[in-house]
Amino acid sequence: MRTTVLLFVACQGEDGTEGQDGTGEATGDTGSAYSPFSVFADQIPGGTLLGAWSSGDELLMVGGDLGLDGSDTIGNLVRWDGATLCVEEGVTDATLWWIHGPREGEWYAVGAKGRILHEVDSVRTDESVPTDSTLYGVWVAEDGRVWAVGGDPRGTLLGEIWLREAGTWSLFAGALPGTIFKVWDRWFVGDGVVYHLEGDALVEHNPPDVTKLLTVRGRADDDVYAVGGSSNPALLHWDGLAWSSVEVDLTCTGQPLNGVWTAPGEDVWIAGNTGAMARWDGAEWTCPFPPITFEHFHAVWSHGGDWWWAGGNLFSPGGNYGTIGRWSESAPELHTVEACGGG
Repeated sequence: MRTTVLLFVACQGEDGTEGQDGTGEATGDTGSAYSPFSVFADQIPGGTLLGAWSSGDELLMVGGDLGLDGSDTIGNLVRWDGATLCVEEGVTDATLWWIHGPREGEWYAVGAKGRILHEVDSVRTDESVPTDSTLYGVWVAEDGRVWAVGGDPRGTLLGEIWLREAGTWSLFAGALPGTIFKVWDRWFVGDGVVYHLEGDALVEHNPPDVTKLLTVRGRADDDVYAVGGSSNPALLHWDGLAWSSVEVDLTCTGQPLNGVWTAPGEDVWIAGNTGAMARWDGAEWTCPFPPITFEHFHAVWSHGGDWWWAGGNLFSPGGNYGTIGRWSESAPELHTVEACGGG
């Protein structure tokens, strides 16, 4: 069965003029100018999109219906192979919040109700852990250990960290004073807490103005960025000694941030509420203005030389859907969204 959704392409420039990117330098193969920022797909069925990861040439995104109207939640998986965008709905009975893997063909996806899916070369296993908490982040470390983090931000307000070692999951730390939302390398960030794993000990490295941090990623252990905020955007940088605040251009967003991506030698890319999608090169911000969508972006990821934003109607009851944003030097294209085989 094929499922067709409405797709939109944005041709508005970053300076608000049609067909310009704010610099006048972006041109497609036809010679016509366009903005490198676009809405790649919208109204994707199965729920809002919350995390992304590259499995070789394939981009994977996870999410689900959040059940804000009181209905049961489901998890979904979206695949993009460079030619086809497909949706696999109902891969589990809970919203999936994040995905990461050690190699092409192997990944872990985590979500509500302690759900953990582990896929190895197309064989998928349920490795859910015994907790009522939501797992918001997962990271496969270079040493082969897998970290899953989460908590209960609306109930106990406590966080927890799970560790997979030698093929078995166990609770590494529980009853932490704040939900842990993401993990990257040896960094763990959450609601008013920041930990760094030193040996097998969690050492606090809270910023001076403790804030809600949702995602962390860095170029090195002494060059780390974390994003979040409760009412305003928060972008923090760790230089190996202390955290400092990076001012976010309010032209790009005045809303809290949800996602960040960077890597050695790369710029910092952020995702946030009400269509926030932007790049910071260490000196200047680049973003579409006005926003090309008012849907909320939860994550940003680099894949195939482009940057991709995962989101949707994150806070809307009555059925969630997914939205994908894109930054590309190639002209935007329309795509047909279909059900993945077996989905």
